[in-house]
Amino acid sequence: MDWNFIGEIAPTILEGLWITLSLFAWSMLFSTILGLMLALMRLSQIAPLRWFSIGFGWFFRGVPLLLLLFYAFFALPELGDTFLLSPFRAAVLGLSLWTAAYQSEAFRSGIIAVDSGQFEAAEALGMTKLHSMRKIVLPQAARIIIPPFMGNAINTMKQTSLATVITVPEMTLLAQRIISNEFKAVEPLFTLALIYLALTSVLVIAQFGLERTFRLKV
Repeated sequence: MDWNFIGEIAPTILEGLWITLSLFAWSMLFSTILGLMLALMRLSQIAPLRWFSIGFGWFFRGVPLLLLLFYAFFALPELGDTFLLSPFRAAVLGLSLWTAAYQSEAFRSGIIAVDSGQFEAAEALGMTKLHSMRKIVLPQAARIIIPPFMGNAINTMKQTSLATVITVPEMTLLAQRIISNEFKAVEPLFTLALIYLALTSVLVIAQFGLERTFRLKV
């Protein structure tokens, strides 16, 4: 292990850190919103909404993320210039849809775990379903939602490395370029692994903090 070489290449790999974090942030934002909508649709009494949610989860959990990224970047433009996406936007689209399929199950598991009496009590008080969901159900479901939600977030953070296949200049692509130019693989890959380990460790710590916060509130 050439530690001096690691010191030389680390700044280059870290140049892609902002891209990696941006991919993660945008994907988590969109997947959280879409995942919650899909969970509510799955619990809806309207059959078409339930079947759409079921079909969405079946498809996007069954198709590899790598294939989704290829489709978003290479296949969608064949439908017209409107669907021509930059590598970054194609990566965000693929990651968001893929992650949303898993986050919807995290939200649904938390919601259905709340005692049905809570819904009945809110209805007796004259609350609308939306109001009772926001004020009563989701706060109680949060304790159950946090572990799978953060687990999916950690997985999404790691999966951002797949964006390299559609030429997004994140950390993995920069590490690959160093390997190609210097003909050394051990040090770039080791450095990349340490950075991802640090990023996922931050998410694990955040999960512990959230779990402790909601445990104290309830």
